[in-house]
Amino acid sequence: MPKEDLKKAIQDFLDKRKILVLCTCSDNIPRATPMDFYIDKKSNNFNIYVGPAPGRKVKNIEENPNISIGIYTPMDTGKIQGMQITASGKDKLIFLRDGDEEFDKVQKIVRGKRKLLLKIIPEKIELLDYDFAKDGYSRLQTLDL
Repeated sequence: MPKEDLKKAIQDFLDKRKILVLCTCSDNIPRATPMDFYIDKKSNNFNIYVGPAPGRKVKNIEENPNISIGIYTPMDTGKIQGMQITASGKDKLIFLRDGDEEFDKVQKIVRGKRKLLLKIIPEKIELLDYDFAKDGYSRLQTLDL
């Protein structure tokens, strides 16, 4: 699939969803946490923002800055679609707190007042969509960023 078409498909997919599953790991113990997510619709990047409550997922990211995100379309829609996002490193997983340069801007994107925000800068986005085959493309498309 042409890169610009894939970017549009990814943006359309993200625009229509509100929940992700954030997967973290520490000491070989994985944790999967469903969370609301937000994107900056005025931007042309795929950065994702979440407002994590302090807890295990935050500690896991601080100890092991390698995450995976899953977002899917429920099967009862009749579609087989899912997205896998990978990000690793403290330069891709940025905690924002009041007083940080981007905090106020991101606070306006997310719903509700948050004390802590997490900016996720994807390295790789994999989009599975069985409808891609109708146009002659592989069902799984990958965008490396």
